[in-house]
Amino acid sequence: MQAAPQMQRRPSNIQGGDEFWIDVQKKAFTRWANSYLSDRAQVITDLYTDLGDGLRLISLLELLTDAPFPSYTKEPRFRIHKLENLNMVFGFLAKEHVMVTNIGSSDILDGNGKLILGLMWTIIKRYQVGDIAVDGVSGKEGLLLWCNQLLAPLHFHVSNFTTNWSNGVAFCYLVHALQPALLPNVVDWCDLHSAMENLATAFSLLEAHFAIPPLLSPEDLQGKVDEKSVLTGTTQWTAAFESAAHVPTWATPFTKRDQPLVAKTQMSFAALGPIMALLYPAKGPIHKPSTE
Repeated sequence: MQAAPQMQRRPSNIQGGDEFWIDVQKKAFTRWANSYLSDRAQVITDLYTDLGDGLRLISLLELLTDAPFPSYTKEPRFRIHKLENLNMVFGFLAKEHVMVTNIGSSDILDGNGKLILGLMWTIIKRYQVGDIAVDGVSGKEGLLLWCNQLLAPLHFHVSNFTTNWSNGVAFCYLVHALQPALLPNVVDWCDLHSAMENLATAFSLLEAHFAIPPLLSPEDLQGKVDEKSVLTGTTQWTAAFESAAHVPTWATPFTKRDQPLVAKTQMSFAALGPIMALLYPAKGPIHKPSTE
């Protein structure tokens, strides 16, 4: 095959003087990708070097989309084979109408850290954050709405994915919404403990009781909080709610891919409504949970 055109190589290392968010994003995005790649016994140890042959990116996109890639080099040893795999990744994203700018295959192979973080965020935003839909609201705003619906019984409101999460209260309140018995007196608990203790408690409970390893550490939310990392980490909680038996269906967000199935299910129950009313007459008013 014809070799991919070479782009000008950029420095691959990120200097220590750069902002703290770089390390936070690298860790969060690595853990997020590994949560999927574990299904194929693959792991990313260093995000800047392990994506260079394209294999883990191909696996990640296949797992996210349920769409198999055409034939690719499964044991790439030479640069040209690695570039061909990476070219397939960018071609796949283009067909998916995922906008990727200012980055090419050679940037990934050469380990350009900041551009790799940008690519990973583009994938997360499209297939994780952007795929969430709640009451007709999607993406970041949909996730924010979902959080506030769950936090409303505790009279707590979040308006962003940065400063509102740094003291750990929102995370602890979500634990209470998941399983009240885990933090029964959550308001008093949060008042009596520090931000670091609240964060550590919420993250450890999420992992211990729902088998979801946290993407962030308490230290990552001190100082200036990185929105992209918090958004990525918060999407994990939707999976925890899906696995919680007591949580009502209205509290479980569905992705855009679920909408056709949801619509068909609603139509089926609507058609059965008159029959069910005759067989099982209502004995009292039915109250829907408030989302205000």
